[in-house]
Amino acid sequence: MNISLRLMRYFAAVAHLKSLTRAAAELNISQSAVSLAVDSLEEELGLKLLNRQRSKGISLTAKGQEILIRIQGILDQVDNFESEVSGIRQNISGDLHIGCFNAIAPIVLAPILKNFVSEHHAVHPYIVEGNVRHIFDSVHRGEVDVGISYDEADISAGLKTKTLAVVPPHVVLPRDHPLALQEDVSLVDLIGHPLILLDLPSSRQYYTSLFESAGFHPQFSYKSGNYEMVRSMVGVGLGFALLQSRPPTEDTQSGAKVICKPLRENLRKSRLVVAYLEQNIKRRTVKAFVEHCEAYFNTPESRDLIVSR
Repeated sequence: MNISLRLMRYFAAVAHLKSLTRAAAELNISQSAVSLAVDSLEEELGLKLLNRQRSKGISLTAKGQEILIRIQGILDQVDNFESEVSGIRQNISGDLHIGCFNAIAPIVLAPILKNFVSEHHAVHPYIVEGNVRHIFDSVHRGEVDVGISYDEADISAGLKTKTLAVVPPHVVLPRDHPLALQEDVSLVDLIGHPLILLDLPSSRQYYTSLFESAGFHPQFSYKSGNYEMVRSMVGVGLGFALLQSRPPTEDTQSGAKVICKPLRENLRKSRLVVAYLEQNIKRRTVKAFVEHCEAYFNTPESRDLIVSR
């Protein structure tokens, strides 16, 4: 039996897309070449893998489904092997110490890490979380190689940064609150209601300054340094909160749901940055991680983290 990876990839594309035409377009080859490849695979295996009907299109036979599972497993192993070889070729290996603002680490760092480690298996990330000031200071002192945070605090001298996103503040409301029906919410709408503060250094100053810039002096009924505690208190109806990055779910750890709405006022935005020492960017691990951060913030997934009008 002599089955090439090319035949496997062509068959997998047809099976997943359920169309010779779409598979050919994705593979950037002719439809006849795809059809011939599938015919060759069926002949080599001695099995009918596809049902081809003009009226219903293409579907997998029972044997075809079994073969697809095995072929996909082989292709996944090949892809992993190629990624590992690429990492070895680029000499990207070793430890990487990453700092991240703790309020956004689960939202931002987790998906970036997923993509990064899948491509660079020989790199071993170590994660440090803390407030904005702590992250920048940790990068400056060399305790971490790279840090992800908002620029709400003065960035330590000597640090280089790349802007990943410009993030406006938004209001977090209980899912069933009448204000949740509006397209956007004004700070004026929040006055007289209980307010909840994400009580972290820099965050405390930032959110307070937003109200003050609009002529209000906020009185916070509740304060917490835990991002999820703030969301949960909002969810159970204890008040409203201003936050920045939005998780991919409305659920809170209390079980209640919240909704994020843009603010009507044109308020000061924060830059989400990745920071590093200039000499560190010469290290391939750091350079590769920074590039992954930038790549992630060019994806549709990342745009869902930002609430804007």
